[in-house]
Amino acid sequence: MKFNYLFMLILSAFMFTACESDDDDNPNQNNQDDDPEVITDLVLNFENPDTQETFSVTFSDSDGPGGNPPMVGEINIIEPASYLVSINVSDASDPDDVEDITLEIEEEDEEHQFFYVLEGGASDVLEVSYAPGDVDDDGNPIGLETIWTTLGTTSGSETVTVVLRHEPNKNAPGADEGILSEEVGGETDIEVTFNLNIQ
Repeated sequence: MKFNYLFMLILSAFMFTACESDDDDNPNQNNQDDDPEVITDLVLNFENPDTQETFSVTFSDSDGPGGNPPMVGEINIIEPASYLVSINVSDASDPDDVEDITLEIEEEDEEHQFFYVLEGGASDVLEVSYAPGDVDDDGNPIGLETIWTTLGTTSGSETVTVVLRHEPNKNAPGADEGILSEEVGGETDIEVTFNLNIQ
């Protein structure tokens, strides 16, 4: 009887240790692949098909939060016009090893989506829509390519905030139209607000 009790006690201890070991090896626990991306630079590339004009607007904060203030460009576009806009993001925290995060987003497109939030009256003078074909394997938008159509001129208070969500709920109401709501969820990889000027 004592032997059976001792045997069960040793077996229980072994199983507990094995479970702890399995938890440590569990890819769903503290998996760095699921961590939000580190992004220090974001570039919006504009192309006006009518005039063939191209230009870029850049956000850069290579030393990260708490360091030197970031450099943030302003969006200066004209009305009436329609622009094709592509986006590039990178991690330049190590100048000797700049990482193109855009490639990772393309590879993990189901886990990422860009949102473009129009504030300060910007929705009255600008329409931003996802470009056809810029979709993940499930047919949901990624937001790496968008179409910006100007509808009027700005008064000076308008802004566009670019938000990249990691592992959002792309089936949330309005997500396919670029509406960023609480239901979208996910982690914010980067959020940048640009002043908008339309002349």
